[in-house]
Amino acid sequence: MGKEVKGIFKRIFSKGEEGNKLQSSQTANSRQPASNGLPSAVAFVDYEHWYISLNNNYGIKPNIKAWFEDLSERVNIKEIYFFADFSHKNLADEIGRIRPYTNKIIDTRSPFGVKKDFTDFIILDNIYQKALAADDIEAFILFSGDGHFSSVTSFLKNFYNKEVGLYAIKGSVSRQLQETTSWCVQLPDEAEMFGAYYQRIFEFLKGEEERSSKVLPTCARTVDALSKDKKLEKDKINTALKKLLADGVITLRKVGGKSSDKSSPIFVDWDLVMKKGLFTPKE
Repeated sequence: MGKEVKGIFKRIFSKGEEGNKLQSSQTANSRQPASNGLPSAVAFVDYEHWYISLNNNYGIKPNIKAWFEDLSERVNIKEIYFFADFSHKNLADEIGRIRPYTNKIIDTRSPFGVKKDFTDFIILDNIYQKALAADDIEAFILFSGDGHFSSVTSFLKNFYNKEVGLYAIKGSVSRQLQETTSWCVQLPDEAEMFGAYYQRIFEFLKGEEERSSKVLPTCARTVDALSKDKKLEKDKINTALKKLLADGVITLRKVGGKSSDKSSPIFVDWDLVMKKGLFTPKE
């Protein structure tokens, strides 16, 4: 991707006086804060990074609503761009989930068979074009973990004096990229993480009920079954179960007049589970 990036830089710096005027007009002292006191911003989302990294590392899908709400508390959002090769079926199915937040959905599929690098190049080109054209934008937000973007984030922060925010998936983000941004939020957060564990716990318990197994599910059996999945950590399964017990969503049945966290069968208050939105049944 080096030649493409160099070409972008060449186009930018060929602006000459125009580029110098743009730089001077965007100094921190000349910016006017938005009406809500937050900086005006545009966001560029590498949805392939978000979706694939989250699924591979944690077995869950992006929570676009929670991300949008968090972003809205940090900046005054003007535009959001989503980029991905939507020819992949799983990603194509995500378009409907993205549309409530933006109609700027850019399909980066390449007729030449180039995959990830082509997506990166398209994102880079859009970022640089926006930097040149929109001098009213005070903050640039990037959702990616790819170190290829460290040049553009450094450029925006140090040359154009922009605030640069980064969202990325834990375990899939370049340290160099983090160091060139103003701030970084790594997902999933605790609420999203335990939401995934709740989903898997209730999938297991619902399956046990439907199978009418003679061996009733206990906390110990649930932990043993789920911990076989390398994406789930045993201590977090235990913590999720304890949270559900504390909230009264699940309770332990007494056996022989005694109740034990390890051996007592689990009873699920499914009405409460659905009311709290802790479980989404598979279609």
